[in-house]
Amino acid sequence: MLNKRYYTNLFPVEWIMISYLLLTGIFIIIFSGRLEHVFSHLILRVAILVIISIFAKTNAKWNKSRAFIICRFYFPLVLLGYLYKETDYMNNLIFVTDLDPLFANIEEFIFGLQPSVEFSRVMPTEIFAELMYFGYFAYYLMVLLIPAYIYFKTGRQESEQLIFIMINSFLIYYLAFIFLPVSGPQFYFEDTSNHLPGGFVFGSAIRFIQEVGEAQTAAFPSSHASIYLMLTYIIYKFARKLLIIAIPIGFLLLLSTVYIRAHYIVDVLFAMLYTPSLFIFSDKLFTRLSEFRKLKKI
Repeated sequence: MLNKRYYTNLFPVEWIMISYLLLTGIFIIIFSGRLEHVFSHLILRVAILVIISIFAKTNAKWNKSRAFIICRFYFPLVLLGYLYKETDYMNNLIFVTDLDPLFANIEEFIFGLQPSVEFSRVMPTEIFAELMYFGYFAYYLMVLLIPAYIYFKTGRQESEQLIFIMINSFLIYYLAFIFLPVSGPQFYFEDTSNHLPGGFVFGSAIRFIQEVGEAQTAAFPSSHASIYLMLTYIIYKFARKLLIIAIPIGFLLLLSTVYIRAHYIVDVLFAMLYTPSLFIFSDKLFTRLSEFRKLKKI
C-alpha cells in the first residue's frame, strides 16, 4: 500500500511520466489484438514504474545528494528515445495508413513544389550539408546540456521546472505522433533519399542516429523546432550570454529539419505557432503539481 509520503516524494515530472505510461499502456491493451510483443511493452512499463517508486521511497535518504537529484531529473530524458520509437509501434491503430499524402499535397498547394525535396537540389554542396547536419545534431546536445547548465547556474528549482516543461511537451507531442501518423518526407519520398549530400563528420553522426533511433513517425508537428524554441526562451531568461550560440544554431536547426527531409515545412510552422501555448500550459501544470505536492506534505 502506497502511503502519503510516497506521493509527496514524487517529482512533478515523474507524475506526468507515470500518467503517460498508464495512458499508453491502456491504449496498448485496448488494441492488443492488432499489436505484437504486447507483453514486453507492458513489462517495460512496470519496470519503469518500479524505478520511479524506488526514487520516491529513497527520497528522504538521498534528497540532498546532487547526483541523486540529477539521476531523477535525467531518467525521464533517457526514456524519451524508447518512447519516441514506441510511437511508431502504435501510430497506425487509429489511421491505418500514414497521412503523408495529405501533408505533401498541402506543401504542393502552398509552395507549388516539395520544399523538402528541392532544398538539397538547390544547395547540393557538401559544406552546406554539413552545416545542416551540425544544426540538427546540436539539438540533441541542447536537450541534454541546457538543463544541466541551468541546474548548476541557477539551482534545482529552475532546472526541475525546465525539465518538466520539456518532458511534458515531448509526451504531448508523442501522443500527437500516435494519433496523427506522419512519417515525414525522408520516408514518403524514399526514391529521392540518395540525392542528399553526405556531409562529413556531422553527416555521419546524423546517419548513425537515424539508423539506431529513427522510425517512420513523428513528423507532425516538429518537436525539434518546438523544443528548441522553448530552450531558447529558457536561455534568454536565465543565461542570456548563451544566446550568441543558441540563435545561430537554431537558425541552422530550423533549416535542417526540411533540408534532411525529417519534416515538411508545415510541420515546422505549426510547431512554431503552437509552442507558446504548449509552454504556458506546461509551465502552469508544473506550478499546480508543485503546489499539490506541498499541500500533501502539510
